[in-house]
Amino acid sequence: MGDDDTAVEGLGRTLWTRALVILGVSSVAVVQPLLDLFGNNPEFFVAGRYSATQIVVFALIITLVPPAVGIALVAAATAVNRVAGTISFSVAVGVFAVAFMMVLARTIGLDPAWIVFAAALALGAGLVVLVTRTKGGAMLARYMAAANVLFVALFMFMSPTSRLVAGGGPIDEGEVRLPTPTAPVVVIVLDELPAASIMRGDGSLNADRYPGFAKLASVSNWYRNASSQYNLSAQAVPSLLSGNKLDGEQLPTASDFPRNLFTLLGNDVPVELYESVTNMCPVSICGETSRQPLRQALEDASVVYGHRMLPEELRDGLPDIDNSWGAYGAEDEGVEVASSSDDSERDGNGDSYIETAYERWRELGADERGPLGQAGILREQIDSIGPEPALHFAHVALPHRPWILSRTGIASSYEPPLQEDPNAVGYEFGVRLEYQMHEMQVGAADVLIGELVDRLRSLPNWDDTLLVVTTDHGRGMSGPLTGRMQVTDDNREEVYRTAMFIKAPGQTEGEIVDESVQTIDLLPTMIDMLSGETDWEFDGHSLVDGSSAHTEPRVSTDVQVVFDIAAAKAEQFGGDDWIGLAAVGEHRDLVGRDVAALDVGDPSELSASLDQESLLADLPTSDGTMPFVLAGMVRGGEPASELVVAVNGRIAGVVGGYRPAVGDAWTFTGYVADLYLEGANEVDLYEVTGSGSTATLHEVERT
Repeated sequence: MGDDDTAVEGLGRTLWTRALVILGVSSVAVVQPLLDLFGNNPEFFVAGRYSATQIVVFALIITLVPPAVGIALVAAATAVNRVAGTISFSVAVGVFAVAFMMVLARTIGLDPAWIVFAAALALGAGLVVLVTRTKGGAMLARYMAAANVLFVALFMFMSPTSRLVAGGGPIDEGEVRLPTPTAPVVVIVLDELPAASIMRGDGSLNADRYPGFAKLASVSNWYRNASSQYNLSAQAVPSLLSGNKLDGEQLPTASDFPRNLFTLLGNDVPVELYESVTNMCPVSICGETSRQPLRQALEDASVVYGHRMLPEELRDGLPDIDNSWGAYGAEDEGVEVASSSDDSERDGNGDSYIETAYERWRELGADERGPLGQAGILREQIDSIGPEPALHFAHVALPHRPWILSRTGIASSYEPPLQEDPNAVGYEFGVRLEYQMHEMQVGAADVLIGELVDRLRSLPNWDDTLLVVTTDHGRGMSGPLTGRMQVTDDNREEVYRTAMFIKAPGQTEGEIVDESVQTIDLLPTMIDMLSGETDWEFDGHSLVDGSSAHTEPRVSTDVQVVFDIAAAKAEQFGGDDWIGLAAVGEHRDLVGRDVAALDVGDPSELSASLDQESLLADLPTSDGTMPFVLAGMVRGGEPASELVVAVNGRIAGVVGGYRPAVGDAWTFTGYVADLYLEGANEVDLYEVTGSGSTATLHEVERT
């Protein structure tokens, strides 16, 4: 063998050794963190309708592509000369080593960013030296290459996601005896809507703010004491559709829930449906569903990996991953809006923009899983309903956060950050702002519910229609812990309580029902209302056959509890209409009044700037948004109370939640009522001295 052959053989051995090392460090830096996370969250793949083949390819790409890139770069550099190869090898190992250390730091909760980066770089450098300069370290890294096989095997054969890879078995639908319906059966499941959100302080329905729900309540039973067994859609929706609790291992698929609403009716009537996070309708009834492209799963994996490794202050720049099961990087696009400058109309039902806003969302590429896209999907479902007997089902992520969509179909130009730290300055104001934005988006859902009722009532067989409108779960909207991911004694009554309305065939007038009911009661109730019989067993019970509940709810059975929640919320605001929603704080009695009718004193010593200043000259903005939330900075010290905001000469809300900035500056934010006009708008800030009849406004100079 010549010298050249020996050199080539040596180079090949070197590349092979280095490839194994890169595979080894990649296994713990990338493969294990991602495959473990996605393996334990099969709902991601269910929501995206990913096939078993796509899931397998996803795992292989995660496992092979990152190290392959590193190996290719090292091979190319080595082909130039050995020094370049050695340097590129050290860099490749270093990148994976630092990534591994950052994942480790994130796992143990290490922050802030400078500490994480310093530790990751130091430990990563040490790992590079260990792997590239010592035989023992290099050998360990090479052996770690075999861990890739282990991690992929665990993902495909042992994790909860492995059941999707294996596929489902035969579906046992049981026996169903059901007369063919003579009218549409319509089931709408909203998302993350607590029962109290549509109530006045006395527990009655807030018809001033939500005329659509009031219209629904006038023709259906409104169950004010309804609740869910679950706080997550991937569990709550299957239980609702099947009438049963989960056994802990079930996935939100037809294979695991073969006896459900779709198999009850789908063999007799057409099924028109939209499932946002579940896949409960079997192929035999609904056919093959459209699947997300594999590219989307890989894009989502990159976002998830960023959340898995970056410290908190850097994660803030990433798309949220807790608003949906996938498509994390997509954002809602704006929409063109119809022309309207009639304030009286926009202070009413707010439907002057809704037609154009919801019809154009597809054309403008609005994110299907965002609020505007979900509203568009629900509107399409409503428009598709005709007099023919059919099952129409939609579970849409409304009014689920992000809370940006108004009742007019126009989105907020700014979404305030989520309040997560009860000890943070301005937390209480921020929580109240979240509730205002939530209520605003409930208004968007309300418009659609009103359209749904109008559509159904226009049909010749309206009397025979069975209509259900409910929500999968609620959400904690009060402190000290908001959200629904962590359920405590402080928030469970909001997290589990749901809105529920049922219009039975033959029903013409509404009724209020205050007995304790659950979403698992819906399916057995619908079977009785449709005069059906099955051999199915339920954890829920029929609400019309006189039977008693045999499953304990997660909340109190006393309806007064939800009334108390509604009353506590109502006390924070100045009224039940949209102006009242913006009327908060010490000077809430000023909201809705004309500045010209109030005392205006000398200018304030404070000055302020608005982040939305550039938008005010031409509203709605070119991307179809409005500044429903104002943010900015006040200088001259922390104001003694909230500043009031005037929009076109009328007090529209307050800003506050002050947090210290640089020097004597404080940041602020706040919700304002939609008093904007098309075109140029005048927005003024005022400091207030005195209160009530002695209140005096002092204009804050804008800089």
